Amino acid sequence: MTERPSQPAIERWGAPLNLATTAVLAMHGRGQSVADMRRFTQRVAEPRAAYFAPVAPEGLWFPGALTDPIELNQPDLDDALEMVELALTQITRSGFAPARTVMLGFCQGASVLAHHLVAARFSYAGAVLLAGGYLGPRGTMAPAEGRWDDRPVFLGLSEDDPTVPMHRAEETADALWMRGADVELRVYPGDEHTINEDQTIATRQLLARVRADLAA
Repeated sequence: MTERPSQPAIERWGAPLNLATTAVLAMHGRGQSVADMRRFTQRVAEPRAAYFAPVAPEGLWFPGALTDPIELNQPDLDDALEMVELALTQITRSGFAPARTVMLGFCQGASVLAHHLVAARFSYAGAVLLAGGYLGPRGTMAPAEGRWDDRPVFLGLSEDDPTVPMHRAEETADALWMRGADVELRVYPGDEHTINEDQTIATRQLLARVRADLAA
């Protein structure tokens, strides 16, 4: 993998910062670009979300499989997690606390975010993890620290997804549920590794719930 740029790109779109209710950290999948995540969020059509999207060098957040030993995905995984932190810093400086920030990812982007979330000591406004789960071989246990205080988390994937074993999706859902999140794991028949219309609707509903909660 090529060397990470010293100043990684983080693209932004969506609602103007002074009108946005929610910030969304959006991470694209393997072999994709920010343009793919932008098109997805246009279908979601949440009018009060400001999107912040890191760019993966060559469309790749880590080189191996989700369930490879962690060291086989290093140093790329640590670089990707650093990109998450840099995006969160930009989001905070733009006026959005973690309680107003939603994590949204697909494929490798969802996995990097899941890996960050299960180790975070505080909660976010919500999370949408599509075809992803935290990294590590089978039997890797997620930390049990931090509280999510009934914040919504949606996980969606195909039952025979070629890149995400069902046990890891379940372990990711369980880890966040044990920390107090309001978790839904939705499994679809087949083996498609895509974002389907139902997942688009679920994302829209979660963002609308967060917006309503923040306005209450």
